[in-house]
Amino acid sequence: MDFITENLITILILLPVFGALATLGHQMFWKQEEHLKWVTLGFTMVNFLVSLMLLVDKGAASASGFFFEKNVPWIKAINTNYHVGVDGLSLWLVILTTFIMPIAVLSSWKAVEKRPAAFYIFILLLESAMLGVFVSLDLLVFYLFFEASLVPMFFLIGIWGGQNRIYAAVKFFIFTALGSC
Repeated sequence: MDFITENLITILILLPVFGALATLGHQMFWKQEEHLKWVTLGFTMVNFLVSLMLLVDKGAASASGFFFEKNVPWIKAINTNYHVGVDGLSLWLVILTTFIMPIAVLSSWKAVEKRPAAFYIFILLLESAMLGVFVSLDLLVFYLFFEASLVPMFFLIGIWGGQNRIYAAVKFFIFTALGSC
């Protein structure tokens, strides 16, 4: 259990990625689109339950005041680390994100008719990127997760959006990409 506690935030970030890979694999090998919803819902529910562990076992805060902190050297040339953790605010943002994602999957249950596999893959990748944004304690890691969240949002808006979805997707991407430079 100590391994899980030490790497809880990384597990929360990677679980939706594994869900996206499982959804992709399910689509490639079994081609049963009705099961994609269940696979995605299962991974989002498990991620929500895992996020509740943040409430159960906070333990002691690190010297910097963060819980479940993980600080691993990443790119030494620019002195950046894979540095993640939660504090009082980000803890609730993580739990809210993992709570809302199963609701998003359930609300799209009958609405998504075209390319459901891609839709659910993008939903899971978006969840992973959002969680990464909320738990990042290194500026480069935050920036990469933020930029990674733009890609699934662009496709979700552009493919499954409303009447002017292409215009909205391009405008969204230009404003957010240029705004983050």
